Amino acid sequence: MTVNNGIIQDLPLIGLIMQMNHPLWPVVRESARRVVRIQKISITAPEIFSSSIVYLTDLIRDNIPQRITFPLHQSHANDEVWIYDNTDTISKPIVYIGDSEPPIEICWIEMPIELGFSALMESCEQLLNAGYPGCVGCDESIPEGRWDEGKFRVGRKNN
Repeated sequence: MTVNNGIIQDLPLIGLIMQMNHPLWPVVRESARRVVRIQKISITAPEIFSSSIVYLTDLIRDNIPQRITFPLHQSHANDEVWIYDNTDTISKPIVYIGDSEPPIEICWIEMPIELGFSALMESCEQLLNAGYPGCVGCDESIPEGRWDEGKFRVGRKNN
């Protein structure tokens, strides 16, 4: 159940509310920005997430009508979710949801995959409904500044 009080930062989850003060909110939001902004992505995830990925595709199609490529789902049986940027000839992992720490250049949503994927999809929906990314080059003006995964992880470990 989504609570819409006009604050895009609220991120409802199953049984709890993830807000800006939640320790994983920044990485979920950055991951959602990447998923929405990057045009050629693939999502490697268990089959149970298939309908959510189709829903995300529909949201992108409805909110970014000029977009011609949409997330591809590659099913696997592992207890993890990987999201790849397929813009270049070599796919590059950009988001990981699961327990094993990935390399530092990958956004790590350190949660059980059901909760992490739900949070990510909700954040994508909020961003798309708010008009993100808006225009070519708009990502340069993100008020939060450039994402620093290393700094984020160190901060999480110190808290």
